[in-house]
Amino acid sequence: MPTLTFYGGVNEIGGTKILLEAEGTRIFLDFGMSFKIANTYFAEFLQPRKCTALADFFELGLLPDIKGIYREDYLKHMNRPKEERSVDAVFLTHAHADHAQYIHFLRTDIPIYCTKATKIILQVVEETGSNPFSDLITACDAFTFYETKKGTLGRVTRRNTDFVHERTFYVMEPEDKVTIGSLEIEMVPVDHSLPGACGYIIYSDEGNLVYTGDIRFHGSNQALSKKFVAKAKAAEPKWLLSEGTRIDSTQQDSEAGVKQEITQLIADRAKGLVFVEHPIRDLDRVNTIFEAAKTNNREFAVTLKLAYLIEALGALAPFSLSDVKILVPKKSWGLISKEGIDSKLVEQDYATWEREYIGRANSITCNALQKNPEKYVVSMSLWEINQLTDIQPEAAIWIKSSCEPFSEEMELDEERKRNWLEHFGIKEYFAHASGHASGAELKAIIKEINPDRVYPVHAEHPELFQEFFKNVELVEQGKKHTMQAWKSL
Repeated sequence: MPTLTFYGGVNEIGGTKILLEAEGTRIFLDFGMSFKIANTYFAEFLQPRKCTALADFFELGLLPDIKGIYREDYLKHMNRPKEERSVDAVFLTHAHADHAQYIHFLRTDIPIYCTKATKIILQVVEETGSNPFSDLITACDAFTFYETKKGTLGRVTRRNTDFVHERTFYVMEPEDKVTIGSLEIEMVPVDHSLPGACGYIIYSDEGNLVYTGDIRFHGSNQALSKKFVAKAKAAEPKWLLSEGTRIDSTQQDSEAGVKQEITQLIADRAKGLVFVEHPIRDLDRVNTIFEAAKTNNREFAVTLKLAYLIEALGALAPFSLSDVKILVPKKSWGLISKEGIDSKLVEQDYATWEREYIGRANSITCNALQKNPEKYVVSMSLWEINQLTDIQPEAAIWIKSSCEPFSEEMELDEERKRNWLEHFGIKEYFAHASGHASGAELKAIIKEINPDRVYPVHAEHPELFQEFFKNVELVEQGKKHTMQAWKSL
């Protein structure tokens, strides 16, 4: 009988790591970071130590101590013996950290299946990130020495290319099916708050399983989610793994409504600059802001990281990077806004990946924003908010188009942001739609798919599912659940 073991996403939003075992085949559905546990023990300047390899993560429950799935360089540093691989594959639903971040720790010979956009986003995170655990597409041997030309020992870095290993990624196209041991897995795209999100339908001799991943029905790609539900119903699954982020919410969101609201705020409230705070990888929202800016005859200025993502996605992005402005901020010595400085000296203020955007025809600096504030809508967040000192905005507005804080650390960040806005006299407005289906929509899709048994995941209140359905089994962290059909109990 197949079994499911939940190593994350239990009584929390995120951290999803679900192990499916069937007839000798073992696959993980997602392998994400738990924000809930991380925020319990860590903060911005208190993070797990890389010097302990996996020890901090095991000790505090951030990762399950499972044999045969983790990187050999990390295990060796912990004086653990070499292990045989114990998992056949990992299937990622999307590239959000709470579903994909911890693949960093996995063995490089475990195949990872995902969509093209998911792989590109993970690549961008790796190439632009500063987190020591952000190597996702490749893995550089840690705690390893090499022999220098002088015969001494040196520490391996990414410059030692012989010690950098490519992970085995397989890109799945819509409705692709792949056979892993006794299982056949079909990828089906869904609508979520970043490109490339999908769910999976898993076929086996014991019965079929559907995993929604994170799903919504009010974005620009809502037709994908509706098609997913139809395909899931046709599979007549015995088991459904359903996300439940908003099972307690009756609010009906709409990306079209967000677009209308931002467009109106710019028209009615903005005399100077418009700053919009949004999830950087939610290109559906990015396109909403872009369209709202165009409607108001303004140009949209994006951050360097967003520019890099748009260019990396290419045809998968909703517009071309040449359609927007690229805001190049002051960094390091702040030479970008000084005249007569050699370009090579200016480049030294920036990371290698950033230098490509300094001299673009559509690149601008804070000087352009100062001269013509009524001309721009600017992508902005707390992490770039110190640029306000350079911009010195007047009569500006700030539109928060992201979720409300859900942790103490996020509350503190919000307070810091409000202090900045108050200092510069910037009025804040709100326009947001969730990346997740409402409670009513979740109930509707469960009824439509009609599985024998439902396992709620990615939910703070999974017990609410039991108020509407009798065939709900609440899951426990680390417990192996035997996947019997409800009717056989």
